[in-house]
Amino acid sequence: MNVIKVALIGNPNVGKTTLFNKLTGLHQKIGNYPGVTVDKKVGFFNHEAQYQLTDLPGTYSLYPSSQDEEVVFNILTDSQHPDHPDKVIVILDASQLRRGLLLFHQVQDLGFPVLLVLNMMDEAKKKGIHIELDRLMLKLSVEVVAANVRKGIGLSQIKEKLIHINTSLARRSFNPDHSYGKALDDFRVLYGIKNHYLAWAHLVNKQSPLMQNDAQLRGFLRKHFLIPKRLQTKEILMRYACIEKDLSDILHEQGGYSSRSERIDRWVTHPFWGYLIFFSILFFIFQGVYTWAEIPKSFIEDSFSIFQEWMHHHFPEGPINIFLSQGLIPGLSAIVLFIPQIVILFFFLLLMEESGYIGRVVFLMDRWMRPFGLNGKSVMPLISGVACAIPAVMSARNIENPRDRLITILVTPLMTCSARLPVYTLMIALVIPDKYWMGFQLKGLVLMIMYFLGVLAALCTAMVFNKLLRRPYKSYLIMEMPSYKWPIFKHILLSLWIRLHSFLWHSGKIIMAVSIILWVLSSFGPDEVFFYHRQETVTDSHPIKDFSDPLERSYLGIIGKGIEPVLKPLGYDWKIGIGLLSSLAAREVFVSTMASVYSIGSTSSNSHLEEKMKTATRANGQPVYDLATGGSLMIFYAFAMQCMSTLTVVRRETKSWKWPIVQFFFMTGMAYLGAFAFYKIFS
Repeated sequence: MNVIKVALIGNPNVGKTTLFNKLTGLHQKIGNYPGVTVDKKVGFFNHEAQYQLTDLPGTYSLYPSSQDEEVVFNILTDSQHPDHPDKVIVILDASQLRRGLLLFHQVQDLGFPVLLVLNMMDEAKKKGIHIELDRLMLKLSVEVVAANVRKGIGLSQIKEKLIHINTSLARRSFNPDHSYGKALDDFRVLYGIKNHYLAWAHLVNKQSPLMQNDAQLRGFLRKHFLIPKRLQTKEILMRYACIEKDLSDILHEQGGYSSRSERIDRWVTHPFWGYLIFFSILFFIFQGVYTWAEIPKSFIEDSFSIFQEWMHHHFPEGPINIFLSQGLIPGLSAIVLFIPQIVILFFFLLLMEESGYIGRVVFLMDRWMRPFGLNGKSVMPLISGVACAIPAVMSARNIENPRDRLITILVTPLMTCSARLPVYTLMIALVIPDKYWMGFQLKGLVLMIMYFLGVLAALCTAMVFNKLLRRPYKSYLIMEMPSYKWPIFKHILLSLWIRLHSFLWHSGKIIMAVSIILWVLSSFGPDEVFFYHRQETVTDSHPIKDFSDPLERSYLGIIGKGIEPVLKPLGYDWKIGIGLLSSLAAREVFVSTMASVYSIGSTSSNSHLEEKMKTATRANGQPVYDLATGGSLMIFYAFAMQCMSTLTVVRRETKSWKWPIVQFFFMTGMAYLGAFAFYKIFS
């Protein structure tokens, strides 16, 4: 069966991704376009034929001002591109028809069979906007579907009409005047381009592959005295004049309408109440991370302890038994243990995103970003960094100013990502008392402080780079506020499952590898094989004295002892040092490493990790994990760059190893000094 390639294109915040998810369901995959880091979302669906649907990045026109928009231009104008579509679905916000029709006309003039989807018709109706659909179809010479894709309205019509759109329409909405006609005809002959507007699009776009790689074309522009930017402006003005004429008797609007979104925005974007509302929401979320997660966390702890004890007693004695009960299971349980906190945090972030509130946060925080030298669009990568630094760094490609984009990439890993959450919650449980202050749980307050510390560190670091890096030109925040929407919990739960599955799958592979390495290093030493004696230590009520602490004599112990002098000023012993080394793979591995280290040789395999760490003592009998050491560890993890995957992505985004190296040593040095200062003050 031949696969029909369909491109889904539209402005940002018009419901494009929602339509993509509705049509493809779980039959989708996400990767990157070759040579760039822009997300490539491809899905499949069947309706009398098999369709491959590509969700192109949001754009306002074909002329790119970011890497995302370059991808759209290249796919639509290069017939040899592997994702070049056979048909195109253009989705517009029905309440912003004038703005969206610019992009529609450009796509239509390229000669594609186009289906026009007017989304959010209910919002347009609430705003007093009436569109005569039959006359619009005749005027634009295109099939039109009125839809509300969030509620599934119009999906069957989209599939039905997509079948019958097989030929491009002859209507041309843009004709360059006679002063450019000769140059355009010469250009079409020179490059063998048949489509009139396709030739124009290459001619006036400096980001066109032809312009980038062909000195002859640049000479052609000089010969005919053509300035691409001016030609783009001329085209856009001509198109909007045509759009106004077309809509004059089709689009009817009632004046004086005050939308629900506008009424809410009077409060949530207010210079005082807006910040109070935002920080109150954050405070509520962080209180919930601890309060609501306590019961499921206890259930997970007890379940893993029972399973660990059962496996220890029912599996044959030997190295496999020890590896499973003291290495792998404690490591895995340490990550699963923090699923409730992660789910709660992600749920509220997705809730704010689904409702449209995140856009207000971007607007609200923009005035705070400016003094630190950041573009207003930097707010979204920073907010995304709360989930994971990798997609957050990649999302900075939407920032047009290369200097602002670089600063955003360099400071985003300082935001408190989900990988830090297991470390924070473990340390807070160990060193912060279970008390209330002014009616609020103290542990939740400390967690909120750690998140604010990440924000403060990112902003201060941005200020440093702002002084060091030259600013080529001033940047501005240009964005559209999406309408408020009632969240559809099915969408939230689906997104939550995808993120949680990705987190567990990514972490699980790393934990498995690290657990095996740790068990091997802890079971063998330069002089003797230890696993048999450790087995005796665990199962015998009278352990052999010569091997009462075999972990210190293993390869793992030797490594830990070797780096202990460097970490001792921070209050860390050699076991913590092992955790720091292993967490270079991923921060959350610290918790699973501690679970493995404190399970090896333990006489109480069913005790929880927190209990084992609370009873850990130094040579002088003092507890290892007091306020000074626990706080020092949290400070270290707040600042340190301990994620090799993020460094790799930064290298790919900046196309140089220079900036990842600068980032690693800058953040690690800041982490060491911060942890040292905290330990000295509180010890």
